[in-house]
Amino acid sequence: MVTKGHISVLALALILLCLTVSSCSKGTDAGKESGAGRPVTQQTKDAIHDYGKSAVDKARAAQAMGEDRIKAVDEALESTNKQ
Repeated sequence: MVTKGHISVLALALILLCLTVSSCSKGTDAGKESGAGRPVTQQTKDAIHDYGKSAVDKARAAQAMGEDRIKAVDEALESTNKQ
């Protein structure tokens, strides 16, 4: 026998199934939605490259400052030795 409770449960299950299927069938690509048409892998590659490049640039700047300081100390020592 089919009771009123069984019909309600069946109707609720059918509605949930329809909502689940319709929500998954939008057909949009997640990679196309973000980044003005660039794929997510390209964005990730660029971010990693920029992060590594900025770290290398900072290291080079610190090295140049160290070399400038050593040069200034050497020049100061030479000028005191000449006197």
